[in-house]
Amino acid sequence: MVIGLTGGIGCGKSAAAACFGELGFQVVDADQLARQVLESAEVVAKLRARWGDACVGADGRPDRRWIAAKVFVDPVELAFLEGLTHPEVARLRRLAVADPSRHHVVEIPLLFERNLTEGFALIACVACSEDVRRTRLLKRGLEAEEISRRINSQMPLSEKVKRSDVVFWNDGEPSALREQVQAFVRRLPAP
Repeated sequence: MVIGLTGGIGCGKSAAAACFGELGFQVVDADQLARQVLESAEVVAKLRARWGDACVGADGRPDRRWIAAKVFVDPVELAFLEGLTHPEVARLRRLAVADPSRHHVVEIPLLFERNLTEGFALIACVACSEDVRRTRLLKRGLEAEEISRRINSQMPLSEKVKRSDVVFWNDGEPSALREQVQAFVRRLPAP
């Protein structure tokens, strides 16, 4: 079984994915795959050709903060970046869930926004209140303006909740999220 895991920024998708991992699921992080693709020599060359050396740090790797600042305010640049990276990320994701003897959970923040629901047995969403999201993101070091930009670039959380097969509410302690994931996994058939 392959489960798609999504939710809003700051809701706790990675925490939920870790819970699935503890329960024996193979966890695939689409953001990690995207970082891998973004740092490939081919993609770096295309970024430099479009945006110049400013998009790359002193170490030769893409400057993710610079790129985020560029693409989250310009839909054309966001479309360029996604067109460059998403096909390869999708290919790597398919390879990662090829083992039919295991359950898999694939964490994809923009699962609904990018119409990536195909191929999943079901979709799970991690959600929490707006105040909790913003507090978590401030603690991560994001500025209030950047938080608003990123939240506004995503589908409203209420819509993700409505489209999902299961929702994990993550306003409380980590143990509460873990209990919800455990209860859900107990109801699943064995791989």
